[in-house]
Amino acid sequence: MIITICKYFFWFILYSVGGWILETLLFLIRDKKVVKRGFLFGPLCPIYGTGAVICTAIMYGRINNIFLVFLIGLLLCGTLEYLTHFIMEKLFHAMWWDYSSRRFNINGRVYLNGLLEFGAGSVLIIKVLQPLVVKLTDMIPENVLYIICFALYSIILVDVSATLSDLKVMLNTLKKLQNLIITETQKGFDATNVQIENINATIKESEIFKSISSSFISENRLYARVKKIAPDFKLEKYKKVLDIIRDQPQEDKARKDIKLYGTADSIPTPDENEK
Repeated sequence: MIITICKYFFWFILYSVGGWILETLLFLIRDKKVVKRGFLFGPLCPIYGTGAVICTAIMYGRINNIFLVFLIGLLLCGTLEYLTHFIMEKLFHAMWWDYSSRRFNINGRVYLNGLLEFGAGSVLIIKVLQPLVVKLTDMIPENVLYIICFALYSIILVDVSATLSDLKVMLNTLKKLQNLIITETQKGFDATNVQIENINATIKESEIFKSISSSFISENRLYARVKKIAPDFKLEKYKKVLDIIRDQPQEDKARKDIKLYGTADSIPTPDENEK
């Protein structure tokens, strides 16, 4: 039983590292630059390892029909991706990838082309890669495999703890800023313009605001790392807070009934002058 668990864990690591290498190469080809992939600090994409291990446990040595391998792999990996997105969204109030702009997507979490790729990848794993991985694993003495798995497990445990700790700090900071803005805004409902300006000053001078305002979007180490890992990353729950920090113009809120002074559109035409 223990040796079986070690083997599956070892395979999980191999496929996670393989997934990280694959995604890094794909982004290198597309963007002509190295983009670190994976949720963790280390060179791992756990979702690849999890999908490969699940497919291996259910199908390897049991299902030989390629079409069935393709179909079952598509369903298993698609379900895994959907659930992973759903759980991480609920835990961190953030979206790590977004397929809502793709055709035939389900809630932006999975889409048709991705599912077809999962099916093809499952065939590749079950029919080509896993037999080689099994041979490699069988060449490692059991005692050595135990030591390797224990060392890898310890490293990953530290990596996961550090990553989750950083995310927790980032989200707690945003939550504090959100509460501060809400509290100060409540005070401004019946306030004069001078009082409102004082409220705005209170928010901007707060340590919370200073810690994540101008530097948060462009320089924050964790946020920058997450955006590199997941280009579609969005902090949905704190979107309004981030919008306030960035103070981005909202074109749809601009007045349309008058022309802005000093623009070309505001210069009267000869006809308008005559009037």
